[in-house]
Amino acid sequence: MDPGYFRKAIDDYAAGRRLSAEMEPFAKQVKLLGVDELATFFAAQRRTLGTSRPDRAAVERGRTAAAPCLTCHGPEGHGDPAKLVPRLAGQPAVYLRNQLLLFKADRRSPGDEAVSKMKTALKSIGDDTLADLAAYFASLK
Repeated sequence: MDPGYFRKAIDDYAAGRRLSAEMEPFAKQVKLLGVDELATFFAAQRRTLGTSRPDRAAVERGRTAAAPCLTCHGPEGHGDPAKLVPRLAGQPAVYLRNQLLLFKADRRSPGDEAVSKMKTALKSIGDDTLADLAAYFASLK
């Protein structure tokens, strides 16, 4: 992920816009100690691919359902660092599914206009389809 994405995530945790009892106190400390250094460090880490085998049928259903996501996240799911749109490709399916459910329930980044269109779209998508989307993006490199 891009350093800008990490900076925003830390800001959101510290401000309570991204809920996590574990991360909030650490994010507040990081803001005091230096967000840029930590964001740069994590952004420089090599991505490691998971070893789980995706459900091929779920991946195909997710590929079909992913068209609206590709507008912002790109045709390969690599995101857009300039717009702080995160990479979805290769992220763990469980993580992606959980984040989609949090966005859908407006428990992730409440009030953030940058993700309001996505949240509106997610409200009409069933949880099984969210799991399929997660499987699809997790299967990308």
